[in-house]
Amino acid sequence: MHIHANYSLKNRNTFKIDIKTQYFVEISKQSDIPILRSDMKLSAIPWVIMGGGSNILFTQDLEKVIVTCQYDKIRVMKEDEDSIWLSVGAGMPWHDFVKYTVEHGYWGLENLALIPGTVGAAPVQNIGAYGAEARDTITRVQTLNLFTGERREFRNSDCRFGYRTSIFKEEHENRLLVHRVTFRLKKLESGQPNLVYEPLKEAILSHYPGKEGLTPQDIFDAVVTIRQQKIPDPRIYGNAGSFFKNPLITEEYYNELTATHGDIPHHKTITNEYKIPAAWLIEQSGWKGRKLRNAAVSEKHALVLVNLGDARGCDIVRLAECIQEDIDHKFGIHLEKEVIVMK
Repeated sequence: MHIHANYSLKNRNTFKIDIKTQYFVEISKQSDIPILRSDMKLSAIPWVIMGGGSNILFTQDLEKVIVTCQYDKIRVMKEDEDSIWLSVGAGMPWHDFVKYTVEHGYWGLENLALIPGTVGAAPVQNIGAYGAEARDTITRVQTLNLFTGERREFRNSDCRFGYRTSIFKEEHENRLLVHRVTFRLKKLESGQPNLVYEPLKEAILSHYPGKEGLTPQDIFDAVVTIRQQKIPDPRIYGNAGSFFKNPLITEEYYNELTATHGDIPHHKTITNEYKIPAAWLIEQSGWKGRKLRNAAVSEKHALVLVNLGDARGCDIVRLAECIQEDIDHKFGIHLEKEVIVMK
């Protein structure tokens, strides 16, 4: 356990916003929480959970206790002929864990390579990319109550996973700290590549024309290449990846839009809703590459808002609001933020 006072979060958030929090606390085990709660100063201030800071935008200094999980061990819980169950500490960087699974020949997480953040954030946000989501492989989530330290475990069906959301982001926000996550992954000979996302399938075919017996490493490498081409490096231009969620609209409204705007890229869901790429809407509204003060829409990918250098959180918020207003006006669609704005 480590406690830092008047702590700068600039290197703890991928937007590189330079703000401070009253306290920053790193927790590694269950017994840390009752000890911290016994401190009258700490217990009197609101506590906020943070993972790797890859899905958060700070707008001002905080009079809060920011809590993060340090525990980062990998344990093999069980295995059979086809599968292996790995329990992973929430503090482990997500990409490092994905890399570990690929190097061991396990199927399941290779489509989620190079997503920033920690393992603990995966179930909270139900992270997803290229036709895969965290909920596809998560079997259990172990949490610690931030008020009592009590341990509570959730099965996959208890987590209420949805599109970029879960029970931890909604009902238990800043109440339950994810401590460990268990994943069920397929062994090399028992799994197969997930190529339901057409652009990934095309990239694989171009990288490995005619190749039989694709491996998790092959998919991993292709995903990393695609992401590096599309998403700016946060070490150079601070960003949180996708800033907005892809909106869902009804079939009826989709038909109305195509009558006015022509063909619109989409993905039809099993509930007969139409998921529209937010990046396409942003490009069609003329925002790709545009900037507002030191905040900008990436020239690489319209869904990514970037800090060009010393941008304030409120600059990025204002840019996002301008984009939302334009798309609402042009398409009648409200873009919902995927990034959490901390005020």
